Amino acid sequence: MSLVRRLLSTPSRLLHRRRRIREFVAAGLLDGLNGADRSRRIRVLVQLAEHGTSVAALTEATRRGQLGYLLLDDVLTPRGATYTLARICEQSGVARPDVERWFRSMGRGVATEGSADYSEDDLRLARLLAENRARGLADADLFGFARIVGRNTAILADTARSLIQRELDADPEHPERALRQAHEIRRFAEFQSRLLARAVTTRLGQSLRQQIHAQAMNHHDPEGRQVAVCFADLVGFTTLGEQLSPSELGALADRLDVLTTDVVAPPVRFVKTVGDAVLLLSADPTALATVATKLLVAAQRQGLPPLHAGIAWGTAVRSAGDWIGRPLNRASRIASVAGPGEVLVDGAAMRRLDSAAVGVESAGTYQLKGFVGEHELFRLRAGSTPAGENGLEPSS
Repeated sequence: MSLVRRLLSTPSRLLHRRRRIREFVAAGLLDGLNGADRSRRIRVLVQLAEHGTSVAALTEATRRGQLGYLLLDDVLTPRGATYTLARICEQSGVARPDVERWFRSMGRGVATEGSADYSEDDLRLARLLAENRARGLADADLFGFARIVGRNTAILADTARSLIQRELDADPEHPERALRQAHEIRRFAEFQSRLLARAVTTRLGQSLRQQIHAQAMNHHDPEGRQVAVCFADLVGFTTLGEQLSPSELGALADRLDVLTTDVVAPPVRFVKTVGDAVLLLSADPTALATVATKLLVAAQRQGLPPLHAGIAWGTAVRSAGDWIGRPLNRASRIASVAGPGEVLVDGAAMRRLDSAAVGVESAGTYQLKGFVGEHELFRLRAGSTPAGENGLEPSS
């Protein structure tokens, strides 16, 4: 806009703003506010009103103490949406059912018929499906990847929402804080996107190198991989559930998640958290046994309830970012019979351990739920992990 046009439009904008303020005053939206607080509230109300929020909606949000949430939603809502779903399909060359399924898999909602709720980013997302199909990638793989992205972005969004909610709930009388939070989240998200790209490529490189090694050792089974699986969980978590609040239980699980992330290093992979348990996996049983021992020691040093762990060897299959197979269930059952602070391994895993690095002793035979017969298990000997690795030392 030229300087002349800006100057000509300024009186009109001022008159429009004054009318807005008079509406806010008449609705009681500025009652009890003076000075800087009043000015900040006017900015919040004007922004929301200019973006289509009615005075009635502003009044109701103010009454409920939810003006900050309304502002946050407004700030985080993408602008410049000019595409209908039909136009997205036309421009990308992807059929409507596939575009809808693709968006939903990614966690992107599908708008109602005919509404122009889609942006250039949405068009690029639809074209991404078409481009990867043209490269010969199968739909099962593409949509499986999309679902993983959708699930993980939902986790990130939930985490960010918790941070914002605490800030807003702490001082609902100052909804403009939501604006600052929104800008911080956007800046953080931009940084995280760069960091995520680097992390994904690094992890992918590690995974490919491990796969090459595994295929050289187990070329007879292109789908399954021979791996060691460790299942470790907090002892007595069910009993703790009767003594602690849900938030306190959640805090324990979070501490275990953080601790495991700190302890685990390649070639061991931290697959996932399952309630009060963690699942680890590696093609190197010795490395996995070493990490499992360190994890138990670290949990003790951090004041967590004692852990117990089970390790099993067998064939597992990667599936949509997760792993499935008999050794996962077996490792869980072995962990359930291990005592506090104990790591038990099955015979197949024990025979593959490097005895110079990890000491074992017979722990006797056990019946494992879901498995037939008696099973001889072996205990990792205390102190078999060299002290000081990863900054951890066994406690006295």
